[in-house]
Amino acid sequence: MLKSLRVLLTLALVVSVTAGCYGPFNLTKKLHKWNGEVSQNKWAVEGTFLGLAILPAYFVATIGDAIIFNSVEFWTGKNPITASTKSIQQGDQQVVLKYDRDNGRLRVDNFIAGRPTGTLVFEKGANGMVARDGQGNVLMNARTEGEYIILSDASGKELSRHNQKEIEAKL
Repeated sequence: MLKSLRVLLTLALVVSVTAGCYGPFNLTKKLHKWNGEVSQNKWAVEGTFLGLAILPAYFVATIGDAIIFNSVEFWTGKNPITASTKSIQQGDQQVVLKYDRDNGRLRVDNFIAGRPTGTLVFEKGANGMVARDGQGNVLMNARTEGEYIILSDASGKELSRHNQKEIEAKL
């Protein structure tokens, strides 16, 4: 009897929390979009899809959307998966990341004890990625040449060269 009551109460709680929470399934959509862009080769995309389906990444993403993220969006009006601003706090240090989808710009603001200590802005450049300080001064550029990622300073002087395959192997 107690077990049946517990199951019934759990079911009632799940139904009341998720009622009306159909939602946009943003995590599942992001996974699907990433899968479609993993390669230009249709066989690589299909192989990645099958791997994600077997693992079961799509199942976990869909359940996460259905039970957690869509419900959070229903009750708060904000979906944590699509939030463009994230804040990370450790002790008195805080980092705020703000992503602007319209221009592909990521702004990183650093604070210590609530006081701003620095800003970095990462954005698409003519030949790759540009890192700027809070005033817009170029700090660094990154571009690809063949299978290499090349980092250079504001003047264009090469700082380092990294093989993409070696980097991917370490990830």
